Formats: sequence, C-alpha cells, structure tokens
Amino acid sequence: MRPRPRVLVVGFAGHQGKEYLPIVRESADVVGGVDPAPAASSLADAWEFPHYDVLDEALEKVEFDAAVVTVPHSEHFPVCTELLSHGRHIIKEKPFAVTEQEARQLIHLAQRADRSVFTLLQRNFNPVFHFAQKSLARIGQPYWFSYDYHLNLAHPTTGWRASREQAMGGVLLDMGYHLIDVLSGLFPEPPRVHSAFVHQYREMRDSRLEDLVSLMCSYPATGLAGSLRISRHNHEKVERLCVLGTEGALSVAPTAATLHSVGGLPLESCTWAGPKIDAVRSMVSHHLAHLDDRYYRQDHFQRQLAAVRTIDGIYRDRSGEQNKLADRCA
Repeated sequence: MRPRPRVLVVGFAGHQGKEYLPIVRESADVVGGVDPAPAASSLADAWEFPHYDVLDEALEKVEFDAAVVTVPHSEHFPVCTELLSHGRHIIKEKPFAVTEQEARQLIHLAQRADRSVFTLLQRNFNPVFHFAQKSLARIGQPYWFSYDYHLNLAHPTTGWRASREQAMGGVLLDMGYHLIDVLSGLFPEPPRVHSAFVHQYREMRDSRLEDLVSLMCSYPATGLAGSLRISRHNHEKVERLCVLGTEGALSVAPTAATLHSVGGLPLESCTWAGPKIDAVRSMVSHHLAHLDDRYYRQDHFQRQLAAVRTIDGIYRDRSGEQNKLADRCA
C-alpha cells in the first residue's frame, strides 16, 4: 500500500484554502501551512499542523511531497518556481500561469525537476462535462458554440481581486479561465478572438479590471465560431454552454447535459445532483494519486498552456489597442 502523500498548504487561510483543507486531509497528511494572514496561526492550531509566515521557513523545516497552493494571482509564479526549485510537486488554484512566458517557464522547470504542476479545475471532474466531451462527435461538425457564465454579485468586487497588482486581470482571468479550459478540452485554440471589456463600477475601470467580458472566437479552417460572455454582476447566477453541429446539438449546464437531434429532440441526457464538493473531492484525490504520472502530467501541461496562451493573447491585444489609442490622442 502506497504511503499517503505529505502536503504543505500555501495560502490556506483564505476562502479557497479553507474550502480545500478538509478535502486534502482525506487523501494526504497535511504537515504544515504557509500564510501570513493574522488568522492563519489559530487556524493551523485548530487543524493541528505547524504554521509558517513565509515559504522559505517551511522549506527549511518541513519534509513534504507536494504543496497545495491557493494564493492571489500575483503570487502564483514566484511561489511555484520556489517550490519546483526544491523538487516539490504542486497542486494549485487556477490560473496555471498569468502569461504564456510564465507558463512555458513553469513547464520547463517542472520537466527539469520531474515534478507535476496540476491546476484545480473542478469541471474536469464533473460527470456532466465528461458526458459533453464524449458526446461531441455525435453532433457532426460543430459550427457554433455559445458559453455564458455569470454571477449575480450585488456589490463591487472586493479583496485581492479588486487589486490590479494582485489580481492581474478581471473576470477573464478569474472566472473565464474555467471556461477557456473547458473549451480547450473540446476544440483547438481559437486562431482569432475579438474581445469587449465592460466595467460596471468606476473603481474597477480605474484599476483596469473588467467586470464583464464578451469574446467572439473564430476558427476559419473548420468554419467554427463561438461566443463567450462572463460577468460578476448579472441579474441571475447562471452557467450554460450550447454547441451546434451539422447533425445535432449539445446543451450543458453544471447539473445537466443533453444531446439533441437536429430540430431539438432530446436523444440522451446526463444529470448530476451531487454537491460541488464531490467534484472537488474527486479532483484533489485524482491529482494526489497521479503526482508521478508523466503522461497525465504532459497532457495537463499542454491543455493549460493552450488556456493561458488564449487569455494572455486577449489581454495583450487589448493592451496594444489601448496604447495605439493613447498615441493617437497624444
């Protein structure tokens, strides 16, 4: 019987870290935690593991196999490069990286150290999305998709996500990473993406953190096109993906997916009534069980690189357009 992996939790006192902590303990031994937050020490005491304010101290004092990393976007790259330089596996919150350059460097470091960097993306462990991926071939040649994902927050974004220095992007990098990853599992990278960034709140506009993003993707080689709309302040919370093909259609939501014939007749459905925590539990245990699986690791790297490259390209295109506008106005 394989020994349980020893895990260091980095950023465990935040909302996401506290959600993952009990789930990680089901499949691994938590041997330490790193978080400078004032509440971190008492939380570590309650869970009975050593607490450290900085990663360097934990690396000196704790023996562990993998780190579960849930920190603001700006800290992902430095934390992960430090862990890889010490030969540790990583299971981390999305995004895999903020820029394509960082993603490629992480992959290089991970391959050199023969270590994994897995991203926590729960839709990949939801049976509904598995059904959609397996059923895609049954709708013929896809020619259109639409993907909407909206929250219904009544107030401006708060916490580190409201800080440009820490968030490094708005809803596209945060919520949108999940959707781009789902599409990366269904279709190739889109050669062309047109974007519109919208701000509901002035403070988010001043910070250049979009409240809403609308994307139009096109794939000239196959005739496929599609749209994405992502926002935090919609009138309702909803996630819905629709894919139209020459021989049918797929409709997908987190709790149900349906394969339709041409004309809309339902042919087959998959429903999932389980709580979100079940997908999270499956995701964490799967990653922990595959830390040394080089084939799984390589597939994960390539899919995450595609997602990062798409998002980074959109932001760079937006930045270039803004610079051109500033030059014209100067």
